[in-house]
Amino acid sequence: MEIEYYIKKWLEGTLSEEERMVFEASPEFKSLEKIDKSVQAFKVPDYNVEQELERINDMKSGRGKIVRMPWLKPIFRVAAAIIVLIGVSFYFYLNVSTSMQTLVAEKDDLYLPDSSQIMLNAATNISYKARLWNFNRKVKLNGEAFFKVAKGSKFDVVTSSGTVSVLGTQFNVKNRDNYFEVVCFEGLVEVQSSGEITQLPPGHAFRIINGKKDKRENLTDISPGWINNESSFLSVPFAQVIMEFERQYDVKVITRDVDLGQLFTGKFIHNNQTLALQAILLPLNLKFEIEKENQIILSGKGD
Repeated sequence: MEIEYYIKKWLEGTLSEEERMVFEASPEFKSLEKIDKSVQAFKVPDYNVEQELERINDMKSGRGKIVRMPWLKPIFRVAAAIIVLIGVSFYFYLNVSTSMQTLVAEKDDLYLPDSSQIMLNAATNISYKARLWNFNRKVKLNGEAFFKVAKGSKFDVVTSSGTVSVLGTQFNVKNRDNYFEVVCFEGLVEVQSSGEITQLPPGHAFRIINGKKDKRENLTDISPGWINNESSFLSVPFAQVIMEFERQYDVKVITRDVDLGQLFTGKFIHNNQTLALQAILLPLNLKFEIEKENQIILSGKGD
């Protein structure tokens, strides 16, 4: 059955008795019938010209009276409800966040509405309001990301440990468990954390590890090592090194009689698990055993 044909004839009032019976048995007719009844419920009463002229003349001669129009109330209520619905829908449409999340052992990148590039390290989540970008230039970050900011663009990177304000620059932000670090590679960044404001020119870094702040200068790297599949550390608690290893290789590391608070300086690659383990264990005189495919046990040489 071509339903459009029946609807057209139904609206014109030209359905035959046989066509009417077929059409009224269809689900489309039931929907149209509900709409028609709804419209009839809000139909404005017929307008009588003679009665309206008489009412106007009565008002001019002082014999007018207040005319109540109760039929307007439901119309106003429906109109108000529609306006509220449109307003709420528009608000939620604008405030929907665009987000991206990388899994362990995964990296990805995205571009902001101003063409700034963000490269995400493993196990990182980032979000921003794309439709309100010109009014709300805030990027929320949990994890680690490298930012290449478009020339002349400005926005804030908001983390649980602090906010980084940027203007045409390249920088890296790391916000992990008890570890917050910002490294500037180009331009200038401003870091606000715990009520303190710090400006970082190229080659400078600011970090907070386990609540302890420190700054570094004269760094020579032109980009973070993880972009080239290499994690590097400078006087970082060994526990942080283990957590980064787990993120890059999607494994669980169990330690036995290992001082996780000892400081580690070094690096490991992301594409060879055995070489990576040797790079972080040999300097500390530790050994490892692969118990399962995704579980590694670290222990001291004397065990």
